[in-house]
Amino acid sequence: GSKPGRSSTMRLIGLTSLILLSCLVYASLPPDPYTVLGLKKGANIKDVKKAYKSLVREWHPDKNDSPQAAERFMEISKAYELLNDPLKKERYDKFGTVDDEPRGGGGNPFGFDPFFGGFGFGGFDNGNSFFAKHRVGIRHYTNTILEKSHSQPFIIFAYSGYCRTCFAMESIWQSVVEDLEPLGYGIATVNAMTDSNLLERMRVSRLPTILVLLEGRTVHYRSSPQYTTAKSLRLFARDVIPDSYIIKISTHDKLKRFLDQAKSTNKVSVVILGSAPEPRLRYLLSAMRRSDTARFTYVHLGDTTHEMDEMKEAMSIKCTQCENVLVFNEFPENGPIGRLSMSKASDLSKNTLNSLLDQHRFLLLPRISSPSYLDALCPLSSRSSRVLCVWLVATSSSDSCIDSFRSFMVRKGKEISAKNMRVSYISATTQSDFLRPFMDSRSSEVENSSRDIVMVWRSESQRGRFSWFEGAWNTDKPLESGEILMKKMEGVVEGRIKLEKGIVFGNMNDEYVPSLFSRISKRIVRFIEHAWFELSKEEVYPVISAVFAFLLIMMIGYGASAAMRAEKGGGHRPCPPFNGRRTPSTDSAWHPEDPKMNREEGEGEEGENLTQMETAEMVQRRRLKRAHSVMSPHLHELRAESYFGMIRLLKPGCRSIVILVDAEHKETLLEHFALCIYPLRNNKTFSFGYVMVEKNLAFFRKLLEHTLPASEDKGPPSMYERLKGINPKQTVGTVLVMCGWKLYFCIYHPMHIASGKKNFLGFDDDGETEDELSDESGDDVEREGKTTSRRHFRPSVSNVLNGFPNWLDRLLEGSIRRYYIPEWPDNLH
Repeated sequence: GSKPGRSSTMRLIGLTSLILLSCLVYASLPPDPYTVLGLKKGANIKDVKKAYKSLVREWHPDKNDSPQAAERFMEISKAYELLNDPLKKERYDKFGTVDDEPRGGGGNPFGFDPFFGGFGFGGFDNGNSFFAKHRVGIRHYTNTILEKSHSQPFIIFAYSGYCRTCFAMESIWQSVVEDLEPLGYGIATVNAMTDSNLLERMRVSRLPTILVLLEGRTVHYRSSPQYTTAKSLRLFARDVIPDSYIIKISTHDKLKRFLDQAKSTNKVSVVILGSAPEPRLRYLLSAMRRSDTARFTYVHLGDTTHEMDEMKEAMSIKCTQCENVLVFNEFPENGPIGRLSMSKASDLSKNTLNSLLDQHRFLLLPRISSPSYLDALCPLSSRSSRVLCVWLVATSSSDSCIDSFRSFMVRKGKEISAKNMRVSYISATTQSDFLRPFMDSRSSEVENSSRDIVMVWRSESQRGRFSWFEGAWNTDKPLESGEILMKKMEGVVEGRIKLEKGIVFGNMNDEYVPSLFSRISKRIVRFIEHAWFELSKEEVYPVISAVFAFLLIMMIGYGASAAMRAEKGGGHRPCPPFNGRRTPSTDSAWHPEDPKMNREEGEGEEGENLTQMETAEMVQRRRLKRAHSVMSPHLHELRAESYFGMIRLLKPGCRSIVILVDAEHKETLLEHFALCIYPLRNNKTFSFGYVMVEKNLAFFRKLLEHTLPASEDKGPPSMYERLKGINPKQTVGTVLVMCGWKLYFCIYHPMHIASGKKNFLGFDDDGETEDELSDESGDDVEREGKTTSRRHFRPSVSNVLNGFPNWLDRLLEGSIRRYYIPEWPDNLH
């Protein structure tokens, strides 16, 4: 009894030990760096830096007296150190851990042994090459250059100390750098011996390689090194920059519309008038660098047109060969707020152009519309050099109070700028999340003509102090409101009025984020531009050939499909409308069982009220007439002239469906027949017709005789005689399906049973003679729902085709008996 107790105790002790060991292992694991910084896994380096700066300010031991501050600060520093290294961050994202050396991979893909570099054997690189001046590593590339590429392009040269061709191009590269770097083009070089991982990321597979990093994507220079010149590289560096950064304008009306869009776009307008047909590279670089705050347009002064003369006169341009740069704010009618003119483009340096654009970076009253605008219009400042931010809270960007506040800025703008104050407005509609912490301090609603003013001091990225002045700006009293507002602003700057409340800023919406359609369109355009530079002619021709072949196949398929649809629906056009209130527009839009036919139920042609039975009969009558009008062009009389087309010369697989009618009941029977065959109207394997029994009873009799046995002994002795005396009235309503190619037919009649019985068309064994078909369905026909015997069934014009739709379904299934004959009778009249 002690052994089971001892074993259970041992299992319990082992389980407890395992749990404790797991807890110790888990506790010894380093914390997740993303969790430490409060980020989602895979966050980019920009978010990592932002989170790190915010947490360091909060948990620095000199600012935080908490006992856990030092430990927490160390965790934050270690997490940032790991995630700030691109290689460590990449390995952690893939494997969840970071080793001192990467497991596998990491080799040099270019086949150079780094052993010699450690002992001074650097190949052609003696340590003083021009390439080393701008060399970058993967950390600098990932953390700095990649982000800068959205506002500044970088031309990159990939080389190696063992690449003879690379050093043969050193003089060309130096010439290109000396031309591009003064203009503001970014320059970088990558050594394959030390930064092979970076070259793998940039998809460099050969040396030397020249590429441009633009908007986070790389564009490779495809020309062969022996044909590369400094001029071709300069042209490549210019052409790779998208033309969308500068709009070309050639008419005065377009220029006027361009300048009038300053308020709606919240950007200053920069007009460049130059002598060259295309914008110079220095202008493209400036436009790209300031695309978030300015819009650029280019006018070629060399055009000799009347429109050009008007633009020169409007902007007071006298020198046609000069380079002119004009900056306009939201009042273009007052002329440019900044102007620059040089006789030669070479005299226009980067610093001179940047100085002009930096001086007039924003509108007179800009809108805080994105995080970058917030940082520029309300920068961080210390207590000693505090910058006061004054915001007008407008209902929207089209609020009428903005214009009156802008007039106030025209009067007081210079005085406000001199006192270290920044004035702007913000839309409460688009920036509701950002303003929500401020709005909590409001106590009441303001009048329609009044707007609130917020004065803010940003001491940190997400923290600051503010005061909310309700109704401080009155549109009806702009002068009085302006004077009061100036006194309050001066009081805050001088310290007489304190900013009462602290604030933690919310998230600001970026109003310039493009829509989904714009992003897709931009990606498509960038992909085409990328392919233009990446693909050579030998690579492009097969792609173009494949695309055109695909389009040709699609066009042929679409044309064939359209032709088939036209052929299908082109055989018949809508007939004149039948008598009734509803007139179907097309045949394809109508069906005999269409429920819309019952819409006028309970209403007659003259609007009188009808009983339910009369309404049903009227609807049925309309269906019959409509079906007959649709199918009448497809119904042909079977006679001597149409005999070959409908029977003898039918193509294999085709059949003719023919009904036997007489002159008296022809219209009624054809209406019911058309309603039954309507679903088959587009079936190309069927043709439809009718036979007049008065003229062609002999044809039908001959057809039936072919089905009788050849020997008299094997068949009923009186069948031939009885067929000679067949009553034409008894054959009316019979339907024949004839296959001319295979010499067989199928037959439908309510009295016909295809199970081998001797009475073929209702000839009963007792010799009873059937009465003639009557037009009325009298007492001889039992009502629907009751079971009657076939012997006492009396077919009439109204019910002879009642079972025909079910028979057609069985025909299409192939379960109807076929009667094979030696030949087709040719005695039609």
